[in-house]
Amino acid sequence: LKLRHTLPDSDYLYLMKMTVSGLPANFDKFDVQRLFNPFGWVKYARIYLNPITGLSARKGLVEIEDEQQARKAMEALQGKVLDKNPLNIKEVKDRNPR
Repeated sequence: LKLRHTLPDSDYLYLMKMTVSGLPANFDKFDVQRLFNPFGWVKYARIYLNPITGLSARKGLVEIEDEQQARKAMEALQGKVLDKNPLNIKEVKDRNPR
């Protein structure tokens, strides 16, 4: 049995991770998914909690399967005001690229 390794097509785009701050305090991961779903499939969403209070830190992490869709979401949602606070979305760069 021989395995053949091929590189993905140049059109293939990779998963993109983003941090989101300025989220409403009552948001959970499902609310974050609903916020980003119109732009692409959300592979993962998480809300960071304050370790002392256990309440939302109003920040989260989102992973969208397609980088192009993720960039459209960033463009559309950057600065959008929810619960009197603008969203701030930043791409998370991989610390250990392969």
